[in-house]
Amino acid sequence: MNTVGPATNDAMAEAGQPDRSPPPERRTRRTDAVLRRISMAACLFAAACGGADDSEPEPVAWQDMSIEERTGYMTDVVMPRMKEVFVAYDPKFESMDCATCHGDGVANGTYAMPSAGIAPLPGSEEGFLEWVGDPEHPERQEWTNFMFDKVVPEMADLLQIPRFDPTTQTGEFSCNYCHMLEGAEP
Repeated sequence: MNTVGPATNDAMAEAGQPDRSPPPERRTRRTDAVLRRISMAACLFAAACGGADDSEPEPVAWQDMSIEERTGYMTDVVMPRMKEVFVAYDPKFESMDCATCHGDGVANGTYAMPSAGIAPLPGSEEGFLEWVGDPEHPERQEWTNFMFDKVVPEMADLLQIPRFDPTTQTGEFSCNYCHMLEGAEP
């Protein structure tokens, strides 16, 4: 029995095997060539697919939109969404169209808001609270709740205008964006 040699196959491999790996400079050239080919293939693939940027463009704020962009946004986004909100409240709004809110502004092409085609509201907070609470018109409270809880927040979000908060007196979008106020100049 020979006890002089290594006791394991690993030890034998380390002791008797020459290093057959290519010299370091050869590995670098081969690696560089492979990386160049992979990079070229990736660039060709990206070009063939139309580029790497398939993300949606950043939305444009309402205030920064052109007339054409606003028209498209109203037609494609605002009108369908607000019709959905109004129909959920009362199915009679199934026939809702641009004139429902913009009134004569549709015919003359101005789409100006606030609109004289929508019921005007009292021009003061006290007058508004009295108008809403009128016992001869109990439907006003329900209608006001719907407008305050559903319509105003939805339109403020769609137009990216901060909603008016009556408790803090901050924000911009409120009833007077759509409704004319009694006693105020159009």
